[in-house]
Amino acid sequence: MNESIRTAGFLLMMAAITFWLGWFFMPDPGTTDAAHILQIVKAARNGVLNSVIAQIVSSLLFSVALCLVSQHFLPHKKMTLAGIVLLNIGAMGWCVDAFFHLLAYYMTDNTVHIQEDVVRVMAFMQTGGLIFLIPLLLPFFIGTGLLTIGLNKQGIISKRPLWIMIAGFVLALVIGLVSIYVFDYHSNLASLTLLGGVAFAQAWMGFEWAHPDQCLTPANNDVGHAYSDRSAA
Repeated sequence: MNESIRTAGFLLMMAAITFWLGWFFMPDPGTTDAAHILQIVKAARNGVLNSVIAQIVSSLLFSVALCLVSQHFLPHKKMTLAGIVLLNIGAMGWCVDAFFHLLAYYMTDNTVHIQEDVVRVMAFMQTGGLIFLIPLLLPFFIGTGLLTIGLNKQGIISKRPLWIMIAGFVLALVIGLVSIYVFDYHSNLASLTLLGGVAFAQAWMGFEWAHPDQCLTPANNDVGHAYSDRSAA
């Protein structure tokens, strides 16, 4: 098997793991309340800095993995190509988001006094700033879905990554509803579960890139063998 495909698979697995860690280290992920963000970041500054580092490393790993693998799975289905492009754009957005967190990290330094102007700046980053960030982040999730569907149609990966991603969304929805309507409490577990489902799907996809013999099913054996032949060339 072509060594660069195996490398791309391992890089994608590491990218997915660091993607989830980037959210895990961040206190109360998903909140947009400026004053609350400054308060929780100040209480967990080391975790926020770890989150920033994980995000930047993750975005780089995603881009390198996708560049390595894009030259091998040819000819591309339109959906596969769209998935690669959108996931790369999403990796850019993920890197940009790291600097949103880095700003919050600096604004909560002991040398900076949290006053009305500081809160106003953070409020803008969580409202007007998101207008620029969200169009970059949404392709990350859309691209992951399209890439799993496109590569499955080409017989390169199984349907497992797609089912893992769907299961993550459903489980996160259930946890969110139970947290709000049963316990009357907003739980971070729902967002971490959703993001974990996406990350797990990406990691599994990377595993199947690195081990194509593990993902073959009766429906795509012929295509899979052809892929293995191309990889060995």
